[in-house]
Amino acid sequence: MNWDARQRAMLEAMGYRVPAAPALESPAVPPPANAAAMAPLPAAPAAAQSPSPAPAMAASPASPSPWDELDAEGLRAAVAGCRACSLCEQRKQPVFGRGSERPRWLVVVEPPDEADEAGSETAATKLLANMLAAAGLRPEEAFITPVVKCRPPRGRAAAPSELAACQAVLARQVALFQPELVLAMGRQAVQAVTGRNDPLGRMRGVTLSYGGRPLVATYDPRYLLRAPADKAGAWEDLCLARSLNRPLADDPA
Repeated sequence: MNWDARQRAMLEAMGYRVPAAPALESPAVPPPANAAAMAPLPAAPAAAQSPSPAPAMAASPASPSPWDELDAEGLRAAVAGCRACSLCEQRKQPVFGRGSERPRWLVVVEPPDEADEAGSETAATKLLANMLAAAGLRPEEAFITPVVKCRPPRGRAAAPSELAACQAVLARQVALFQPELVLAMGRQAVQAVTGRNDPLGRMRGVTLSYGGRPLVATYDPRYLLRAPADKAGAWEDLCLARSLNRPLADDPA
């Protein structure tokens, strides 16, 4: 695959080793100073490897929800006052999400941690920003939101009831923001939005759907910081997401 100089610089900043450009292509931009700290990764897979669509999942709530009539401002206010599960009672503040409310991609990540709750920038948020930039998205083209809006205590996984309590909020975010694509990052996020208990590895590399839009599953940035060898797989998933530019026509949601 041919990359222009800007794309090569972004990939190398993310820690990917881009092959030397062909003779007719402009030379690759030298990587930033911090690129050496990240594990080198292979180039993107060939575009010919188009995955077959998986069956659509009815992840959105089937019955009417009190969230359904809210606009974006009302939804933020409702999340701030929500008491739908035990997480609401012990949170410092909810994490509604950040980014454009008219995004190309809605990015669903794992439950928030203390840094997310405090609104702090972390190594994981920086890595995610680099990943989205390498995929060709500008900051104003993404909205990033956790699969549950309140931090589980002591770093534990969110309980099924807690995940279920936030499903209507996520469905309303998709309906309001109208993204072209949903990128689900991490096992909890992927299982919650698909309604499937399959391991994450079985749901990667295929086109799923959510709310009438293509859904791509991949690893969470915090996991990639612990397992940098899987950045290669994450890049493959981002390439799949890049190739999808319209909702799936056969999704009944």
